Amino acid sequence: MRHRISLVLAAALLTAPLTVLAAEEASGRSFLWKVTDGPRTVHLLGSIHFMKDEAYPLSPAIEQAYASSGVVVFETDMAGLGEAAVKLMAAGSLDDGRTLADAAGPELYRLVSERFDSMGMDTAAFDGMKPWMVALSLTSIELMRAGYLGSEGIDAHFSERAREDGKPTRGLETPDFQVSLFADLSEQEGREFLAYSLKDLETVIPLVDEIVVAWSAGNVARIEELLAEGFDEHPELFAKMVTRRNLRWLPQVEALFDGDVDAMVVVGSLHLVGAQGLVELLRANGREVVQQ
Repeated sequence: MRHRISLVLAAALLTAPLTVLAAEEASGRSFLWKVTDGPRTVHLLGSIHFMKDEAYPLSPAIEQAYASSGVVVFETDMAGLGEAAVKLMAAGSLDDGRTLADAAGPELYRLVSERFDSMGMDTAAFDGMKPWMVALSLTSIELMRAGYLGSEGIDAHFSERAREDGKPTRGLETPDFQVSLFADLSEQEGREFLAYSLKDLETVIPLVDEIVVAWSAGNVARIEELLAEGFDEHPELFAKMVTRRNLRWLPQVEALFDGDVDAMVVVGSLHLVGAQGLVELLRANGREVVQQ
C-alpha cells in the first residue's frame, strides 16, 4: 500500500535529485505514453496523488496531450470523491464499542500515542478510528505539513482543468470500490498497515521528494523501484491494489480506441509500470505505445 501511503523509499545522497533533474533536461521525457491505433490516440499519464503547487506548469508534452484529448479518464469519478470521503470515514470508524487501543493492541497503541505526542496532537481525537484509518490520517497530516496536498495532485489538477474547460470525464471504477479497498482489510491487515505506516513516517517527506523528481524525469525504472518495493513481502496485497485493477481497467482503456475523440487516461503511476502495468498490457495487445 505504500503507493498510496508513503509513496517512496528513502532519498539517497543529497545530490541524487540534482542528477535526476539533469537527466530529465537531457531526455525531455515525461511520465506519459502515447498509444495509437488507427485514427485514435490515447495518452496514459501517471499521477502522483499528492503534489506541491510548485510542480506546475507541467511539461509541454503533458499539456499537449491534455489539449488534444476530448475526454479525460481517471481512476474514479472525481466528482464523487467528497461523498466517498464521508463513506471512508464511516468505514474507518469503530462502531462496536471498542477504541483504537483495543483494536491496535497495547504495543502498537503505545507507538501511535508517541507519534501523536511528537506531532503535538492528542491521540484521544483518533480513538474512534480503526488502525488503517489512523494510518491514512497520520500520513496525510505529514504530507500536508510538508506542503504536499491532494488538491494539487496530478489527477485533481486535470479534473479541475476538465471541469473549467467543459471536457467530459469518466472513472474506471466507482468511489465506493475505492473505499472498499481499505474497508475490506482484515483486522490483522489493518494493524500491519498501521505498523508499516508508522515506520514510513520517519522518512516519508524525503521519500516523496524523490519520487516527484523521478516522475518529473520520466524515470520509469526508478518509479517502479520506489513504488513497488513496499509490496515485496505482500504479493496478495499488490494483486488486490494494483494488478487486478489494471486487468479490470484494460478493456475500458481499449474501448477508448473505438470512441469519437482522443482520450487521456490519468491513473496512479504504479499502474503504468512493470510487466502487469497498463503500458505493457496494451503492448501485449498489439498497441503501439511510446513514452513521450
